[in-house]
Amino acid sequence: MLLANKAMVKTMLDAGNATLERLCAERDCIRLLHAYGRAIDWQDREGLAGLFWPDATIDLGFFAGGGVEVVEFLLANAVRSQRRFHMTSNILLRVEGASALADSCCVTHAVGPDKARGQGWQLFLGRYLDRLERRGGEWRFAERRFLLNGYHEGAQDEPSPLAEVPRAAGLTPDHPQFRFR
Repeated sequence: MLLANKAMVKTMLDAGNATLERLCAERDCIRLLHAYGRAIDWQDREGLAGLFWPDATIDLGFFAGGGVEVVEFLLANAVRSQRRFHMTSNILLRVEGASALADSCCVTHAVGPDKARGQGWQLFLGRYLDRLERRGGEWRFAERRFLLNGYHEGAQDEPSPLAEVPRAAGLTPDHPQFRFR
């Protein structure tokens, strides 16, 4: 009887460990998906470079290339706007060992100079389809594809009641509010 109980306890512990490993992997993948927008918003080169495997395949529609080249492209694109906001949501994730597939929605808003309007805004609505890989215990993007759902733009016309609200401008790793290195 005692041996049967030991076997049952071991089975339960093994099942619990597998569940814990899966939950930790899912949490690591979700953090990776969220870190992408944050790194772009703050123009954090080091943070952004740590998200992609060098041999990653990236297709954003307006950029196609590898994990090294995408960092330069995203940072060069980010400096074109005075303020950026990226949000990732509705994440569906399937982890299988050291690989994961993710489908997530994204909203990107940017404010910057506009030749026709003085200052304008752009709003992108879309979806990311990702393949993530864990190598050496670290999760990164192995593949990223962007699908556009919608795009809107217009003149920047912030109402006067918001005039005193601090703006998220000049965000870089040197900014005094930068955190989480």
